[in-house]
Amino acid sequence: MIGTVVVPLDGSQLAEEALPYAVAIAERSSAPLHLLRVVPSDAGAAAQDEARAYLQGKARAFGDRVQVSTAVGDPAEQIIDRAAEMSDPLVVMTTHGRSGIGRWLYGSVADRVVRSAEAPVLLIRSGMARAGQAMVRSILVALDGSSYAEAALAYAVDLAKIFNAELQLVRVAETAQVYAMLTPESQTPAAAEAINEVIDRLDDEAREYLATVAGRLQAEGLRVKTETLEGFPAEQLLAFEREADTDLTVMATHGRSGIARLVFGSVAERILKLGQTPVMVIQPKGEGAAKPEGGAR
Repeated sequence: MIGTVVVPLDGSQLAEEALPYAVAIAERSSAPLHLLRVVPSDAGAAAQDEARAYLQGKARAFGDRVQVSTAVGDPAEQIIDRAAEMSDPLVVMTTHGRSGIGRWLYGSVADRVVRSAEAPVLLIRSGMARAGQAMVRSILVALDGSSYAEAALAYAVDLAKIFNAELQLVRVAETAQVYAMLTPESQTPAAAEAINEVIDRLDDEAREYLATVAGRLQAEGLRVKTETLEGFPAEQLLAFEREADTDLTVMATHGRSGIARLVFGSVAERILKLGQTPVMVIQPKGEGAAKPEGGAR
């Protein structure tokens, strides 16, 4: 699944914090590591030479399988275009850096790359690489029962294999919407019983779905755990991420649980903004990528 690991750098230490994860993935997957630096369109030849020298200096620390390139123009556009030219790329970048990423995701380079790149993007928050090393022992995979959300599974499985990590498949039964139907006027024993039956059915569906997916992955020799939660998806996933001490979250940007609104205003947005682990975001290809909001319901 991962053919090239692309790391956009801007010369800052913050941007370089993506390197431990990128190097670990590249080494374990035997994929080339590609370091990219984009210089502004109005930069002179001296700036381009400085960018190339900077990348070459970084590359020397990582062996022979490192490629470097520079580009001129808009950072996000160049990152997206260069990644599209590579074989099965994975873009690894921090959510802070000199090139506008310090404004978190909104209106930043990272925001635009996540929105527009067809390649999966692994976002690293500043300070996450412990002692300069990327430790991936447990991977949270957010699923909602849709084929769009399952687009994340292939990448999660690939990472689990190369890191020998455990997969934690999590689905949130969206019971909050059901409870909202119980108004003060309708709080009768019969209404409460009917709502409880609906909630039990949602829980059972989520549990059975995860068991099926887990069984398929366990047959491949993977270590898999499942967890069914209830409530609002983003809040429940964030709480689980903290309590389970996961090292990486993998999720698609389309799905049933509001994720079809791309990243912003969605479950994925809140995970990206408030979570404590690196997040790999996958754009489903083909029919899933073009599905209108609500189409996966």
